[in-house]
Amino acid sequence: MKMKIKYLTTFIIALSINFVGCVNSPTSPDSLEFKEKGSIKIFSPISNDSVGYEFTSIKYTITQVEAVDMVELYINNKYVINYRVNRDPISNALAFQFDPSLINLTFSYFLKYYDTNGTSATSDTMVNIVITEPRIKPSKPFDVKLLMLQGPSTNSFNISWQDNPQNEVSYEVWRRDGFTADYIKILGPLPPGTFNVNDNGLFPNMVYYYKVRGQNKFGFSEFSDEVNTAGAGGGGGSGGIAPPTNLSGVALSSTVVKLIWQDNSYNENYFKIERNDNWTVWSKFETIATVPSNITTFTDDTKGLAGGHEFLYRIKAYSNTDSSWSNVASVTTQL
Repeated sequence: MKMKIKYLTTFIIALSINFVGCVNSPTSPDSLEFKEKGSIKIFSPISNDSVGYEFTSIKYTITQVEAVDMVELYINNKYVINYRVNRDPISNALAFQFDPSLINLTFSYFLKYYDTNGTSATSDTMVNIVITEPRIKPSKPFDVKLLMLQGPSTNSFNISWQDNPQNEVSYEVWRRDGFTADYIKILGPLPPGTFNVNDNGLFPNMVYYYKVRGQNKFGFSEFSDEVNTAGAGGGGGSGGIAPPTNLSGVALSSTVVKLIWQDNSYNENYFKIERNDNWTVWSKFETIATVPSNITTFTDDTKGLAGGHEFLYRIKAYSNTDSSWSNVASVTTQL
């Protein structure tokens, strides 16, 4: 297999190591075979490992005799490049880059070190190393919000968050209560694309704390900032599941309106209900309530209703994504 390798910022990372440059490989006279030789050992990547194409770091150590003169890199038994150092390397790393076209292919490599006494030593050959996509762990989830779900049972909260995933990321939700310091995982792994879930069956009047983290095949993200249920509220969405339909309402009095709708989704977490007070052309829809899944009715007796006035309503279903809006229902309150 012919390897394409880019040398972007090829370097040796080491304590007190300086580059001098690349030189030609020395030849050793026959008399050097009786001299003491050092050794070189690779720690990573090792056989059957994998490396990201965008950054490959080879870590190794050298047991030297006098001092290290240079280190050579061989890939698939072919000489690639060498490095000369001025001082004794204690902890070393060689870094280089593969071409993205080599993703999912494998390679082997070894290192050869030259001592200033003229001898050399070769490491073991590391084989069957897979070149992968960028080995980047997920970013930290952010903008975590809690929303208390209103309805027959109010002991539920919806947890939502945002993320900027580089690739497919699953999620975990962790929780603790106000009496314990330790978090436990309560939900997850949640499928990629999930951005909100419900936590049901909570004790009333208990403060709960939440945090979220992402996971991909390269590891876990940092946990999100902690949020708690004291004064939780909010909402949001982006579209995705079947919207509720046939929204209608009836005025029960001058300050009470009953809404009814058809639930067309099987996996919603909650419904958000918005009302437009319709007093001016600049009036906007505002959230007045959220209700749990499978609820198809809501009685609006919230602040702002007045007799003999037309009010507008709409609702939306939320799951891992959210639906489009329902139809807008117009209700005129009683005088």
